[in-house]
Amino acid sequence: MSAPTPAAVRAIPPAPRNAAAVRAARRQWHRATEAHGPSDEWDRRVIDRVIRHLAGLGEPFSCNDARELLPEVRKCLIGRAFERAQREGWLVKVGYTPSTLPSTKGHPVAVYAPTDTT
Repeated sequence: MSAPTPAAVRAIPPAPRNAAAVRAARRQWHRATEAHGPSDEWDRRVIDRVIRHLAGLGEPFSCNDARELLPEVRKCLIGRAFERAQREGWLVKVGYTPSTLPSTKGHPVAVYAPTDTT
């Protein structure tokens, strides 16, 4: 018997309990990665400048490239900045590459490309 074609596979919605848990985890992540005070606001501005600089080069890049240019900043704000850049339309996710942080053991990180609005 052959596997069903993608058109024949229906998405099964998550159970309400699971969907609620995912929404709660997402809210908790957003609270944890919000800027809290002047130092976080400075971190956010620095991270945004680095991302805009990399986007201005016109080539795809990842947080691996950004980390090389960043001073010591709150790490969770880096991912939040990439998410915001996508939402605002000046970056688009184009693939994945292994992380260069030894602690991640090569876990995939997103690769982004600048849009025309950068």
